[in-house]
Amino acid sequence: MPFEGVSTVTLLQEGMRVAVRNQALIANNVANADTPNYNPARLDFQASLRDAIEGRGRVELRKTQARHLDATRELPRLERLALLSKNDYNKVDLEQEMADLAENTGRYTTYSSLLGKQFSMVKNMLSGLR
Repeated sequence: MPFEGVSTVTLLQEGMRVAVRNQALIANNVANADTPNYNPARLDFQASLRDAIEGRGRVELRKTQARHLDATRELPRLERLALLSKNDYNKVDLEQEMADLAENTGRYTTYSSLLGKQFSMVKNMLSGLR
């Protein structure tokens, strides 16, 4: 199993974080639909989720003083580049972007719903102990 030993809450939280990053990439692609020579970026969702859960793909910033906050930056794992382009060499396909957006929104909604149900079960269990 690819996520064996990972708590459900961690898996769902990381799934939501990856979906948020994917949303930003898709929005950037749509925003650049008329930019000449623009190549859209695509997130490899499963690989990025695996990297997030395993703690890979992050860059930690060095702290020079103990009072500094810990900061990390996650590097997205990108997949294929578009092959077809328009006359201005822009490779954004708005229909594909809208399909990706709908799929990503569905993922985020599913993960957040499952996370809410998980917390609801814990709440019910704890209230039953009284």
